[in-house]
Amino acid sequence: MNRRDFIQVMLPLAGVPVVWPMWSFAKPLPGSSRSKYPVNFPDDGRVLVLVQLAGGNDGLNSIVPYVQEAYYTARPQLAIRQTEVIKLNHEAGFHPALQPLQPMFNNGTFSVVHGVGYPNPDRSHFRSTDIWLTGSGSDNVGNTGWLGRYFDLLCPPGEECGTFGPPAIQIGLSSSLALLGRDQKGIALQNPLQFYQLVQRQTSGHNPNPQPEPLTPAGKELEFLRDTAASAFQFAGDIVKAYEAEQNLVQYPNESLAAQLAIVARMIAGGLSTRVYIVSIRGFDTHAAQLGTHQQLLDELATSITAFYQDLIALGVADRVAGLCFSEFGRRVKENASLGTDHGTAAPLFLFGNPINGGFFGAHPSLTDLENGDLKHVFDYRQIYASLLEQWLIGDSAQILGGTFATLPLIKTATKVEDRPTQIPESYFLSQNYPNPFNPQTTISYGLPRTANVQLLILNNLGQEVARLVDGEQPAGRHTVIWQTNGHASGTYFYRLRAGSFEETRRMSLVR
Repeated sequence: MNRRDFIQVMLPLAGVPVVWPMWSFAKPLPGSSRSKYPVNFPDDGRVLVLVQLAGGNDGLNSIVPYVQEAYYTARPQLAIRQTEVIKLNHEAGFHPALQPLQPMFNNGTFSVVHGVGYPNPDRSHFRSTDIWLTGSGSDNVGNTGWLGRYFDLLCPPGEECGTFGPPAIQIGLSSSLALLGRDQKGIALQNPLQFYQLVQRQTSGHNPNPQPEPLTPAGKELEFLRDTAASAFQFAGDIVKAYEAEQNLVQYPNESLAAQLAIVARMIAGGLSTRVYIVSIRGFDTHAAQLGTHQQLLDELATSITAFYQDLIALGVADRVAGLCFSEFGRRVKENASLGTDHGTAAPLFLFGNPINGGFFGAHPSLTDLENGDLKHVFDYRQIYASLLEQWLIGDSAQILGGTFATLPLIKTATKVEDRPTQIPESYFLSQNYPNPFNPQTTISYGLPRTANVQLLILNNLGQEVARLVDGEQPAGRHTVIWQTNGHASGTYFYRLRAGSFEETRRMSLVR
């Protein structure tokens, strides 16, 4: 029996909530002193909320390619009629059940990334879910999660990873594989008050001076179990204090996903230093009678996210929260004989929140240029992770994901969240734009070691200025600017940074 299975069996028998530990070394109980964040941990208040659409969401009936005749040919019974589609642009639109999200899309706080997948896709729920959670390729079995590795970098062994609450929280019975690093980096709970009460009952029987465990494999697992309980003891008070400090200020629908997000909103507003929350909605494996089931699921998703976003605004924390909705794969292009769809490959991915750059990323995949009857992916899902790690979570994506992936400008250049002081660079720099080549926009990043007068210019291949993105004084720190091409012709362009005595020029390519 491996360690994870051992804990799943032993914790309920011991009367301890199924809570996965932050580290494998012992930690103080509530009331004892705590260290501050380690120097690498970004103390900037930013939060990422992951919404897992478990089962394989049908992307074609979520973001409908209403102008592609092949869509209606492949799905004579399941296709959403053109008259019902909530048209978002000239090629795609929402399923009618997603209409509550239209105001967010219109105001730039909801985005759709077309055709997200990975090479050599796997159609097994379990395997593909593991691939997404570990941040690995289909030819590699990962044993740690992408967020677990992120927290490993920020929280070296022997250092605490939170000033008020755990680094990550999953609303559910057990913590996500995504959070598994050298140890599990998150706590799983269903109800903060019940969690606290259960932990308090365990605290009364806690032995402050336990005997060393025997030097056997079972002894090691018992020590791990003890440390698991210590993690629950340590953060239970923080969690309930934050939860009780605020009340939800909007009415949530009476749905499971909404209830999970309502808890998350209260804990964010209550001041937890938790950086990642994970919630989930199940039932997307729609092999039969899909129309009604899928509509209900999308309605729950749309109304829950809308209520959550409105609550974040009312609670005054919306600028701190970015959300990501993902599923392990999409569905086949053709409907099946049971009026459903079978396991497919690429599918759209959703992001939401004030920090998000709204709109569409990429073009809808072709329904005629297929691979074994499935959509070809436009973006590797690790591009999304890399973008969020670099632009929002402030992490080294190449080290975390085991390679370099082209990023997308998913995060707005300016939010009300302050960059942490440790992000001030030691010298001036100008990074290569991303993506490159690009269309219709690209992101340019640079760093200032001190306050300086800054000019950031776009030049054509004749050296003529075509845009001035920055012209004025800026504070020390890392800065990011998006260039919207606004109809400029394809070709080679240059961007030039002047800051104090520093000047550097780089090349980029616009492709139409």
